Amino acid sequence: MLLVKLLLVIAIVFLGLFLFVSIGLCTYAVFPKRYSLSDTKKWELQKPYLMGLQFPPKEVYTVKSYDGYELHAEYIETDAKSKKYVIISHGYTYTRYGSYKYVYLFQKMGFNCVIYDDRGHGENKKCRCMFGIRESKDLLAMIEDTYKRFGYDILLGLHGESMGSGLSLTALQYKPNVKFLVADCGYGRLQEVLCGKVKEVFHLPGVFAYPASFFCRILYGYSFTKVNPEEYLKENEIPICFIHGQEDTFIPCSQSVRMHEVNKGYSELHIFPGAEHAQSIDSDLCRYEKVLKEFVEKVL
Repeated sequence: MLLVKLLLVIAIVFLGLFLFVSIGLCTYAVFPKRYSLSDTKKWELQKPYLMGLQFPPKEVYTVKSYDGYELHAEYIETDAKSKKYVIISHGYTYTRYGSYKYVYLFQKMGFNCVIYDDRGHGENKKCRCMFGIRESKDLLAMIEDTYKRFGYDILLGLHGESMGSGLSLTALQYKPNVKFLVADCGYGRLQEVLCGKVKEVFHLPGVFAYPASFFCRILYGYSFTKVNPEEYLKENEIPICFIHGQEDTFIPCSQSVRMHEVNKGYSELHIFPGAEHAQSIDSDLCRYEKVLKEFVEKVL
């Protein structure tokens, strides 16, 4: 009888721990720590190649998404006569100022740039992060707003870093009217990435990401297992330039390799040796600029 009670107590404790960890993991992912505009701006402008530079916006504005959610954005003009425009989406926990390094390169190619805060990030109202499910529709709103502001005859492209890449790839299912996408260190299957992060950050078996996904569906209305941008590439015809750091442990390089392989339309894959997550441009600025320039010249 005593043994039965002991086993029951152990089972209850284990179940409690299992629920606590699973719910904690999904909540941690859905409501990440958000960095401030001031901090991210300071960090980005401290990069050696950006020091002393400023990227004054010609206009700061908000765009209403499909559900009325307001997205804070900035228009950085390079040449009022240029028809080349790019919308840049930043990564998880960051802000629109994380896009400065890419603005720097796109401006050298004559592009006018639109940067904005992802849903739930930066200056936007706090809400749950859905890794592209809703954020991809936000990008569609940004695309339509950009055409309305600057004309339907512009040549519009996209650039995304990390989650910005994931949401941009997810948006391809809606066949957006854009000329190209640069997908830097994005994910093709979010659940695989989370399994790795559970091991690395929390030192727990990767399988904990699956119950976390289950509880995310119950508590927050979606499952991590349903976030698979890779699926939308099988019918994609928009040119994509995949870029990934070889030493990326946050989102493995294999994610971009596989997406490049399954993509139906034209795509390129550029691996940066020694580069960690979202560090390809910092690891080799000259090569990144060359890759970007040559790709854009091919597809425009």
